[in-house]
Amino acid sequence: LVQESIESGALFQSKTWLELVENAKAGHALHFLGLLSDGNVHSNISHLIAMLKKAREMGLKKVYCHILLDGRDVPATSALDYVDQLESVLAELNDAEHEYKIASGGGRQTITMDRYDANWPMVEKGWRTHVLGEGPQFANATEAVKALRDQNPGTIDQDLPPFVIAEAGKPVGPIVDGDSVAAEVVED
Repeated sequence: LVQESIESGALFQSKTWLELVENAKAGHALHFLGLLSDGNVHSNISHLIAMLKKAREMGLKKVYCHILLDGRDVPATSALDYVDQLESVLAELNDAEHEYKIASGGGRQTITMDRYDANWPMVEKGWRTHVLGEGPQFANATEAVKALRDQNPGTIDQDLPPFVIAEAGKPVGPIVDGDSVAAEVVED
C-alpha cells in the first residue's frame, strides 16, 4: 500500500505529508525515523528514498534520517549495503542550502523499535539518541557501523549499540521541539 501510494502520488497529497512539509517550510527540520532495509516487513528503503527526493523537490532545507539497523528481515550483517545506498542518495540531495544527512542510529533490538516487551529502557535509549544526541559520535554512519562491529565482535546489525553523527563534536540533526517527524512502519 505504501508503494502504491508513492507511485500514485497519493502519499504526497495526504494531510499528514502536507502538514509535515508545511511545518518544515516554516523553519523546522523534517526527520525520518525507521528501519533501514528492504525486508518489506516493517519498511523498505525505497520508500525512504522516494520521500527524501520529494522533500528536496518541495524545497525542504533540513532533513535528517534516524536509522534502525535491521539484520532480522534481511541478512544479519547487511547494514552497510543500506547505509551506503542511503548515504549516496543523501550526498546527491545535500548542498550549501540543503542539509540532508543521517543523524543517528542503532540496532533495532537495542534502541527505539520495541515491538515485543513494552521495554521502556529500549525506547528511552532511542529517545536519548535521536532527540538528545547522546551516544558515541562518528563522522558518518558507515564509520559508525564499522567501528561498532569492531568494538562488539560477532554482533549482528539488530544488536549494534546506538550512535550519533557529529560534526566538530556537535550532534547533526537531533530532533528538537517543533520539528516534523515521520516514522514508517508497515505491518501485515
